[in-house]
Amino acid sequence: MAQPAVQISFVGARRPEEATHVRLESFDGPLALLLALIEQRRLDVLTVRLGDLAGAYLEALARLKGGQLPLLSSFVSVCAQLIVIKSRALLPRPPQDEAAIDDEGGDPEEELRRRLLLYRRYRDAGQYLALRLESGAALFRREVAAASSAALAAAVAPSGPALSPILLVEALSASVRLVPPPPPPAETMGRQVTLEERAAIIRQALRSAPTIVLQELLRDVRDRVVVAVTFLALLEMVKGRELSAEQQQPWGPIEIRRTDAARS
Repeated sequence: MAQPAVQISFVGARRPEEATHVRLESFDGPLALLLALIEQRRLDVLTVRLGDLAGAYLEALARLKGGQLPLLSSFVSVCAQLIVIKSRALLPRPPQDEAAIDDEGGDPEEELRRRLLLYRRYRDAGQYLALRLESGAALFRREVAAASSAALAAAVAPSGPALSPILLVEALSASVRLVPPPPPPAETMGRQVTLEERAAIIRQALRSAPTIVLQELLRDVRDRVVVAVTFLALLEMVKGRELSAEQQQPWGPIEIRRTDAARS
């Protein structure tokens, strides 16, 4: 049986584009090398059938059980660059003189190739720094003697008189006046309202009248916390059978009176 025109296989490598091995009639190597040769015009992009390349890649990817996403994203990125380069090579160009090309900002294909080479330069630099970091060489320093010699060589003696140290003090004082320190944050005072205090107020009100209305008792109270604690104190007193509370209709007045057990 005849071998397919494009064969894709995956090998162990750090980068997904290097892990993809491509075999063509005119090329045999990693996918990253294929893109590099085309960018450098050492391989004619017209000899690469991108449709067959994509089909063979999807077939090889389907045979993998896991780790497909990094390989797929890398292949899409490389193939997008190959499509742009091949479309530039296939599409006819109108005849233009050199002056017209200069007016339009240069050859688009050359600009694309320049960007691809710049991208590869940054990519390789990032991989080199990652290797240096993994090797443990994360500290970069200069020798004291070399740093001191470089500083003395570039030092230039001032031509005017030396500045007075008082000038520095005045400058720092002026900067403090221009940017005053921020005011201290406002203090939060703790509020303490106890059930016993609100229960004592209810008992005192019931000493002057046999029946009181809770809404009338809280008429001048504007603090919601005090209102809530007063209502809780009322419920506790009702629960202890000290008081009885009655409301004839929803949202109506709540009438409070002492129970017979509390009177005795």
